[in-house]
Amino acid sequence: MRTLVLLAIVLEVPLLARVVRRLTREPRVESRVIDGVPVEIVVPAGKGPWPAFHFVTGAHPERRREPVVQRVSRGLARAGFVVVVPDLPGLGEGELTPLTFDAARAITEAVSERPDVRSGRVALAGASAGAGIAIVTAARPELADRISVVAAVVPFADIVRIACLATTSRYERNGTHAEYEVTALLRRVVARSLVIALKPSDDRTALLEVLRAQDPDDVEAIRHLATPGRALGAEAQLVVDVLLNEDHLRFPELFGALPQDLIEDLQALSPAACASAVRAPVEVIAPPDDPYFPLPEAHAVVELVPRGRLTVTRVLNHTRPSLSLRHVGDFARFLRWVRRCLAEAAA
Repeated sequence: MRTLVLLAIVLEVPLLARVVRRLTREPRVESRVIDGVPVEIVVPAGKGPWPAFHFVTGAHPERRREPVVQRVSRGLARAGFVVVVPDLPGLGEGELTPLTFDAARAITEAVSERPDVRSGRVALAGASAGAGIAIVTAARPELADRISVVAAVVPFADIVRIACLATTSRYERNGTHAEYEVTALLRRVVARSLVIALKPSDDRTALLEVLRAQDPDDVEAIRHLATPGRALGAEAQLVVDVLLNEDHLRFPELFGALPQDLIEDLQALSPAACASAVRAPVEVIAPPDDPYFPLPEAHAVVELVPRGRLTVTRVLNHTRPSLSLRHVGDFARFLRWVRRCLAEAAA
């Protein structure tokens, strides 16, 4: 029943969505600030406590205001879950930093301590970059026993592999490099995340200004880093060298030349660095051909976590599901994935 309520709202199923809205009560929507982060909290009608979801969006400028995100949060609330959706710092701008991940931890902790959250346990759901953030959050020692399930929609596993992909259009897995078409969004997120990982300086400010001034749909926007308008110091130039390199065979050498603390900070943002510490079940779902993260990234996540399961389905257009009668088997797999995630979250 929870699955039916959620999917009717998320997929906007004709007639069924209207029936569900009439048979379920309108949730209460609150806007709060948690640890300096604006969040939207959607609470079911009636008395709790209820099971809870912390939903981590992808690197989309609208974040919690994106229509599909709002349908998910309202659908989950009508199905009987407290839902918290934050605007994590940097995520809407495509800049993943330790601050992004620290905020996700703080919000998950705050959700688990709400009096209307049952047993202090939280389900983490994440989409795209948000899926990677959710996995890293679930691995935090202070939170590991509070997480009921991680629902990871098209996650990345290793930010270093993704950086190589974004800059060279080559994806490395098991010693082989496959050519892969890269989107402007992926390049923007990787470029900004590498630049912002530099220590605060005039160089970092200048490079970020160059990147932020570019057309977000320009897949070649990072080429403007070649002319930042100033002479760069050694560390900033090393980052630019990585971002402008198009040869996948040179990538390991160039990336390895970056300052060690910068490399460690970036690696700490990868599920690959900590996924083995996740105690909750991890339900991963991905399409066979994703425009952002190759399917082996989802396989890698499942291989790294102690309790992982992968569902591959053509129902997803990146993170957005669609109702299509052409792929009945794919939709059935998607339906089972949703049902397992909700059952684990409600258990």
